[in-house]
Amino acid sequence: MRILIAGASGLIGRALIKQFLGKGYRVWALSRNPERMRKKIPETDRLTWLGWRNGESGPWQKALVQSDAVINLMGASILGGRWTKRRKDILYRSRVDGSRFLAETIKKHHPDLPVYIQASAIGYYDVDQPQPVDEGGRPGSSFLARLTREWEEAADVLSQSGVTVYFLRLGMVLAPDSLVVRLLKPVFYIYMGGPVGNGRQIVSWIHIDDVCAIGDLLLQRPFKERAVNLTAPGAVDMDHFCGAFGRAVKRPSWLRVPAWAVRMLFGEMGRETMLGGIRVSPGLLREKGYRFKYADIDAAFRAVLRKKEAS
Repeated sequence: MRILIAGASGLIGRALIKQFLGKGYRVWALSRNPERMRKKIPETDRLTWLGWRNGESGPWQKALVQSDAVINLMGASILGGRWTKRRKDILYRSRVDGSRFLAETIKKHHPDLPVYIQASAIGYYDVDQPQPVDEGGRPGSSFLARLTREWEEAADVLSQSGVTVYFLRLGMVLAPDSLVVRLLKPVFYIYMGGPVGNGRQIVSWIHIDDVCAIGDLLLQRPFKERAVNLTAPGAVDMDHFCGAFGRAVKRPSWLRVPAWAVRMLFGEMGRETMLGGIRVSPGLLREKGYRFKYADIDAAFRAVLRKKEAS
């Protein structure tokens, strides 16, 4: 299997590279800073780092036409600070414009590409839906929902050309180097950890090992549906989520971060990502019989922290 990964320097990209190399796949990894990534993950005869600039041609196009699959993970961090007008523009250009350029390049140079997988987010859904939401849930109208919808629409040109396209609607990804673990661990270690807001907002999460396993599964094109919710079946509220982290690090979860502080510090970003939440169900994966490696939040956090301490 020959795979090109756009946005390969991020959390999911690095994990997929490790998995694919272990399976003997050939990987071309695109990054805005390939020199830096070569120092972090050295090249081999099956891994090549290539430079990527949105709208610019380059050696990556030669790799593209040799690929059996393209995985698009590009996009600036949603949690990278307050959503100012400038920050929103960065989020839009890195996701929508970048994905559109990549999709149009595939259509032009490799129209018979077997499979295209693109990251997306559960932010697509309307947060006011009281029941668990599967892939048929209605879209929302918030900034994040509109961004996610346009992000997916950027690849419509491929669906129309016959390429098998999947959108991975990702929940909060738990991994040793994930932002949530890096933020929570030092706070909990000094006995100052606790839930955000009233603690009742739902956190739909998934372990990085399941993300990688599902990504590999989709390379075989087993589904007809385009959107796939990548969330564990064990979504929990914020109180439970932080309590599980506290149990994993053997610390109490007691010092609540007030909602007003989140709104003051992070504005719209805080309201949508920290104080809001929705119970997203992996309906399609359950229907297809996928067995999650981590369906319990306590087990997921224990595994994540074991790996972090071992690294």
